[in-house]
Amino acid sequence: MNLKPAATGEPEPRYLLAAAAGLLDQGEVIDRLSRPLTIAALIGLVAGLGVEFGALLTAGLLLVALAGLMETYLALRTGFDAALFHWLAGDEERGALDLGKLDAALLELGLLSKAKAGREVEPRVSGARRLLTLQGVALALQVAVVVFGTALITL
Repeated sequence: MNLKPAATGEPEPRYLLAAAAGLLDQGEVIDRLSRPLTIAALIGLVAGLGVEFGALLTAGLLLVALAGLMETYLALRTGFDAALFHWLAGDEERGALDLGKLDAALLELGLLSKAKAGREVEPRVSGARRLLTLQGVALALQVAVVVFGTALITL
């Protein structure tokens, strides 16, 4: 039995969607790591309203909070895309992929611009991967600011 996959060039859309959905599911891990940093920064900012923290600490807390809020928005977007991709990948019993009907529903809900309607699977997956990358960058920024701030305090 040969288990080595055949090199075919173009992936089948359902397999691409399934792989992308699995990848986008990892955004939940990023969100779980980011959320405590965001909450701590927001608590620090609220606590700082009555106490003079200093400009550098306030700026650091603000940057961590803003990056965390951006990460939360991106987590919502990647989670939504993951759910759609899972649904589309498991759509075999309904026959061929009909992205037009999905686009019509997304347009009706105001979740898709007319300029992006009608795209093939590959650009959709590429856009979703970009969102996941930005989500990771937002977490990395939060961690970098916390590490930098901690290093400054210890000096």
